[in-house]
Amino acid sequence: MSLTFILRLNAIVCAVFGWMLAVFTVDANQLLGNQYPAILAPVGIALIIYAYWLWHASKRDTPNLTELKIFIAGDYAWSALMLVLISTGLVIVESMGIRIAMVTALFTAAMGALQFRHFKQLMNKF
Repeated sequence: MSLTFILRLNAIVCAVFGWMLAVFTVDANQLLGNQYPAILAPVGIALIIYAYWLWHASKRDTPNLTELKIFIAGDYAWSALMLVLISTGLVIVESMGIRIAMVTALFTAAMGALQFRHFKQLMNKF
């Protein structure tokens, strides 16, 4: 898979989930079993902004390595955050919300790993 494809796939998924969190906040809150509903809309808006940044980065002919590091760190941080939110049981408490968060964490970690693979290739260390 090319880096452009990975960045665009990540952007599409972030945009879709961000849109769902920002527009359907009440429904998403009930599905996830979130105890803090006020955080879903800002997280959704942040995901939409992040998706735009990913899409914009995918259009470049030569990737910006610093930007790619930020994307990798962001994906890994999101995965770690999901695991912390699930394991503490303070925010996501419904079983369906836990499943959705786990699938999201796995997908995000996979995107980070694929981006990291391209980063290593660009740095000639693979």
